Amino acid sequence: MHCRASGRIAAWWCAALLGALAVDARAEPDEPTVPSLDPSRARIALVLSGGGARGLAHIGVLKVLDELRVPVDVITATSMGAIVGGAYAAGYTPAQLEKLVTATDWREIFARRAPRADLHFRRKEDDFKSLSDIEFGIKENGVTLPRGAVGTQTLGLFLRALGGPVKEVNDLALLPIPFAAMATDLATGKLEVLQKGVSLSSAMRASMSVPAAFAPFELNGRVLVDGGLVRNLPVDIARSMGARFVIAVNVGTPLTPREHLTDVLAVTEQMVNILTEQNVERSLAELNLDDVLITPDLERYTSRDFNRGEEIRRAGEMATRAVADRLRAFSVSEEQFAAYERARSNPVREDRALAIIGVSVNGLHTVDVGAVQSALEIPPGKPLSGEQIDRAIQRVFGRGDFEAVTYSLIDDPLGRRLVVTPYEKSWGYNAIRLGGDIVTGIGADDSFNFIAAHTWSWLNSAGGEWRNEVQIGAQRRLMTEFFQPLASGSPWFVIPRFEILREQAEIFVDRQALFTLESRQMTAEFQLGREIQSFGTARLAVGWLRADADVRVGPPVLPGAPVETRYIGAEFRIDTLDSIAFPRRGLFFVGQYLHYDAKLNPTEHKDPRSFDSLVPLTVGRYTLIATLRHADTGLAVGERLGGPFNLSGTRLGEIAGARSTLGRIFVLRNISDAFGDIVMPIYLGASFETGYARGGAFAGPSDWQRAASVFLGADSIVGPLYVVAGKTFGGGAALYLMWGRPR
Repeated sequence: MHCRASGRIAAWWCAALLGALAVDARAEPDEPTVPSLDPSRARIALVLSGGGARGLAHIGVLKVLDELRVPVDVITATSMGAIVGGAYAAGYTPAQLEKLVTATDWREIFARRAPRADLHFRRKEDDFKSLSDIEFGIKENGVTLPRGAVGTQTLGLFLRALGGPVKEVNDLALLPIPFAAMATDLATGKLEVLQKGVSLSSAMRASMSVPAAFAPFELNGRVLVDGGLVRNLPVDIARSMGARFVIAVNVGTPLTPREHLTDVLAVTEQMVNILTEQNVERSLAELNLDDVLITPDLERYTSRDFNRGEEIRRAGEMATRAVADRLRAFSVSEEQFAAYERARSNPVREDRALAIIGVSVNGLHTVDVGAVQSALEIPPGKPLSGEQIDRAIQRVFGRGDFEAVTYSLIDDPLGRRLVVTPYEKSWGYNAIRLGGDIVTGIGADDSFNFIAAHTWSWLNSAGGEWRNEVQIGAQRRLMTEFFQPLASGSPWFVIPRFEILREQAEIFVDRQALFTLESRQMTAEFQLGREIQSFGTARLAVGWLRADADVRVGPPVLPGAPVETRYIGAEFRIDTLDSIAFPRRGLFFVGQYLHYDAKLNPTEHKDPRSFDSLVPLTVGRYTLIATLRHADTGLAVGERLGGPFNLSGTRLGEIAGARSTLGRIFVLRNISDAFGDIVMPIYLGASFETGYARGGAFAGPSDWQRAASVFLGADSIVGPLYVVAGKTFGGGAALYLMWGRPR
């Protein structure tokens, strides 16, 4: 089983993996599971520091300790050390943890939103507008940002699955190995030792809440962040838990050299590192001569290098082997260690289904409970596996209403109850998102669009959402609409909307630019639709359209009289793609039909109709994407082909007409591994394109045009980036730099 092969780590997929690796927590929570091997033997503590991805070296340390038959009686840890140490304390073996490192796509673990297939259809549609995932909240005291730069939803489910075998234990001193995680109380700045009255997954999550990167974790009324701020190497806590000897592993991030302190993020990270290193120095001074300090050589790695986990793990293994002679002083016999391991790590168990007698939702103030319950789709009395519960939780998160969604299982006299706790957005439900696209290059027309989208959601108990969009650039557009479900959680909705659109375009005759045309449209529309859960939508519409055009540069060859007409229409949309820029699985199809009372163009007699489709097929690192779209617009110049991936090498609008067809085949290979430390996926690919545009007042060549391109693409944090070299056979060629999704 390999999560990375899927291209994204759906939380339920990792839950299935972790469930298969998990141990069976049959121990009663009233006494420790692993008794001391010998009452007279001095207790040994393992102390694991934080350090982000560098903390994966702890797995290599554990592997060598097992080989040397060194039993551990106590574990104290911080941040990433708390994840590795907590899993070991719960019964995972180093081999199981090593498998997790190679199987986990850490980029998706820290994703800001749910896997795209689980998003609400409104959020999926935003992807086609190239809007950023980052929201700027509008409040009385000004603009606010999310509390963390990194998403925590999938991380939370990952940690819950990791702690699943001991989910009923709320005193971490009663784990197979007594355990404590460190956190910092953000309000007081004091150390919080997480052990009593906390689950293992919550302790892990709180301990690794790095300020500015992760949102703080709220626990029992306290706001907690990374324990590394006050105790990154908790030697003293290990002593207080009865340890005589300490094996300390320090993987903390060293201070950044002066020449690299070039921006606010680097300065912020340096401030955190200064606090961490100061308390580590105090902890190192607490070590005795009999204790063992392991410091892996991690100079080449940063706290963000999760993609180099296997190398980091080996560094931990090498550093531990270097002090093997000292560690052998703590070894026990083969028979003793085998008994210790049998008590520590119970047999592997399956992810058994649990009977859920009911579901309750806690903590909501703005969002209606009915919308959450509708997204969960959990009928009472249905047996559910951990994988199925996680999938339901991701559907709730995919609505886009929450920072994170967690759950707990509560035992009632009649059975087990699922308690879901969504965390509403700290920046509020009145927010702005920015986005756009840019095309420039050699032999290409420069083009840009900038869009600002304002969304005010949950204006009523049914989930009413007011959206306003302003766009400047190649298209100038104003739009306002109100999305209104007919009831909270209802799949039925209505959308009244109003839009003004202006666009200037060069008109070509025989591939020569003849004049510049400005077209204008004003639309008022009312839609009635139904969401098809996780699949798409179906809609009916009635509306009014006013359209006109005139020449801005060149001879006045078009009449200036506007056209006004009423219309009715229908649309059916399927969208299950995992990505719109570099899809690996799923399906996209949208079909639309309109009937106007009056003709928009005297030369065209058909009602406007169109469809657009995309199907990806992935085998290993290779993906083949086939797309086909067709449009009959009823306009004099309705469809304009040209630009990257739209007859590459052809200037935008050089092939134009009232109706058009474009077919494309993309072949991509993920070549990220060739770039070493880089985290974002990088693709090398080629496209093969064919299309035509016919009809209307200024139709281009009526025969099929053929084009091809080779490109390098990156799925970056700011959106898809491309370098494209394209050629239209019998036409032009161009080299493009592009930001934004392919059109």
